[in-house]
Amino acid sequence: MSMSRSIVNLNRFQRRCLSAAAMCIAASTLPACADAIISGRITDPESHPVSGAKVVVFDDEATWSASDVSDANGKFSIKHESCKSCFVEITPRQKGELAAALIEEVNGDANRRFLIQLHRGFTVRGCVVAKDGRPLKDIVVKISSAEAGEDSAERIHGGGAAVTAKNGHYELCLTPGHKRLTIINEKYPTLVKHLVQKFQVTSDGALENIVLPEKHHTRQ
Repeated sequence: MSMSRSIVNLNRFQRRCLSAAAMCIAASTLPACADAIISGRITDPESHPVSGAKVVVFDDEATWSASDVSDANGKFSIKHESCKSCFVEITPRQKGELAAALIEEVNGDANRRFLIQLHRGFTVRGCVVAKDGRPLKDIVVKISSAEAGEDSAERIHGGGAAVTAKNGHYELCLTPGHKRLTIINEKYPTLVKHLVQKFQVTSDGALENIVLPEKHHTRQ
């Protein structure tokens, strides 16, 4: 009797194991829909590793972000939510020495790896405010190159991204040239969600305040 019970219990255990194994196999054959990984290595113009650089992944509407800091070898790895498209912003730790970088239109459904060599640039400061002059916090300021004829590799070094502080201020080190500045607002529902401006970087300096207007409401 004890032997038959043992056999029954063993068979139940085997069935559980087989069931668990089947679930694992099924899960491994499903498409990667939960997370993706963006990784890579950051170097300076002389190909030395850049440590302490902050790397942030945003979805295209900046509704979420995930970040990492490059290690002593310049390496980083970020697991993020799967999405159709995202952009990656790289900000060096030592402000004013190396320019930020921006990788746009990254496939957010697959693992990607990048080798990023940072360039030198100029420090640009600014502030985002409402029409009444109050500073706007947590606004994403995305800057990309507006130079005609640049290929995708050159455009990486032309831009960057920052999130405004409590006083509405932002600061980026950018390579010289024509730039396109895009405001992404997910915090203030009465103000416009996007605003685009153009400017040129030739030296260190401050931009005029960016005034985020209110949304236009159509009458019923």
